[in-house]
Amino acid sequence: MRPATAAEALHGLIRVRPHGWLASPLPTTPAAAAERLRAVLDQDHADAPAAGGPLRVLAARATAAVATVGEPPAAVLKLHADTGAYDAELLAYALVGHSPVLPSLLGAADASRSLLLEYLPGAFDWGAVDAPAAVIEAVGAVHAAPAALDAASAGALAPFRLDQLAAAPAWISDPGAWRTVIALCMRAYGPAHIPVGHLDLKPEHVRQRRGDGAVCLIDIETVRPDITGLVDLITLPAVLRQAGTPLPGAEVRELYRAATVRHGATWTTDDLCAALFAYQRATGLATLDGLAA
Repeated sequence: MRPATAAEALHGLIRVRPHGWLASPLPTTPAAAAERLRAVLDQDHADAPAAGGPLRVLAARATAAVATVGEPPAAVLKLHADTGAYDAELLAYALVGHSPVLPSLLGAADASRSLLLEYLPGAFDWGAVDAPAAVIEAVGAVHAAPAALDAASAGALAPFRLDQLAAAPAWISDPGAWRTVIALCMRAYGPAHIPVGHLDLKPEHVRQRRGDGAVCLIDIETVRPDITGLVDLITLPAVLRQAGTPLPGAEVRELYRAATVRHGATWTTDDLCAALFAYQRATGLATLDGLAA
């Protein structure tokens, strides 16, 4: 049987947008996107690093435009077409943006729905012996990051604590299985933990920080509270295959479990397997990719 891709690993969670859902799409040609990004940079981020320098467009999509700023690049400017997507990325940074395995948020402007981010130039060395373990460690670190929220953020995000998530979200197909997931996550992380998940994991979203070479994960706009980090664990085997560094599902699970323990969780193998099976029942996911074997 052909192994699942990262997208297929999340079958059952992917939401298909209806045609015409985007009210104000962004220009999709590089020249037009560059013009829009330059106007936003000059208006909302004039004090940014290398703000007067050149822009190099990395993506020009109807939903988002992205460019590096300066030469050599000093920052990344990202413009969202949709307010919900912009707010979601801001929420992601409020939750986990202080983690050293993520790029820093340098600025944000609500009027233009734009964010200025740390530029991470270093390509990740997927050929290194410890590459899979390093990526899995970074994922575990992000999942633990909400435990280090400042008092103001912790108060504002209190409704997303595990002990407040008794009601299953609308996208859950089996509420009883979801309650099992939450109970097992609570045992591993404690009742005050906020269960973030849904990193946009793919090989090209792994970088190395300039100077210390630390592993970093980029493009975290899909991170949300309430979904739990299990969704990212389920994606990891497919991502490692795509990067040319496949590992058996059980080995991925144990590397992840050990990483979360180093960051304060108390997952046991039995509890993590039980949580994975319950998550599959709750969400309708098509595969666990050998993680609970």
